[in-house]
Amino acid sequence: MIRYFLAKGDRAGSAVIIEGLPAVTCSNPPPSVEIATLDMKTWCAACNQEGFIAPKGPRWPGTGPNGKRWALSGDINVCGCNPSPTFYAERGMSMSFTSEEAARLTAPPARATAGTPSASPSPSADEPRHVQRFFIWDSVTGEPLPDCGFVANVGGVRRSGKTDREGYATVSTDGAQKVEIHVIFSSPKRDLVPREGS
Repeated sequence: MIRYFLAKGDRAGSAVIIEGLPAVTCSNPPPSVEIATLDMKTWCAACNQEGFIAPKGPRWPGTGPNGKRWALSGDINVCGCNPSPTFYAERGMSMSFTSEEAARLTAPPARATAGTPSASPSPSADEPRHVQRFFIWDSVTGEPLPDCGFVANVGGVRRSGKTDREGYATVSTDGAQKVEIHVIFSSPKRDLVPREGS
């Protein structure tokens, strides 16, 4: 089994990867492209939503300079479409697996029987991801806030993003984790009038 590295500009149906690593490129075949990792941003013209690359299938351990695992052909786009579109690409950078290796890398964790201790296996590439959506709205008008910047704190790691056209902020994690959302907004310009005695 061969899985090819995905890059900025690769497509999954109507979805396209819009991020890449400027320091990690591939020019086989030309032109030179920026290699992508999981969780990088995408845009889907079918549902008109920003999305991200999510894992599907086996992959060897290893991450890019951003600490994220490599995105590979066969991974999926998480957006508003159902089913999720699948990315395909072929280039000189690839990972290969025997059928036994692929089965081992995607096998679900073994369940311990009563009285039998088991080692805690490392998460597989196909471990279910948790996707949480937060509705962001104007507290005065009650209207949603589309394309609004936010910062998410996920297990002590800060992530930034923007809400979709309906005002939803989407945050994914590799397991159940507490997520804190902080909305970024600009205060309206106004003249400040000092209070008497201040």
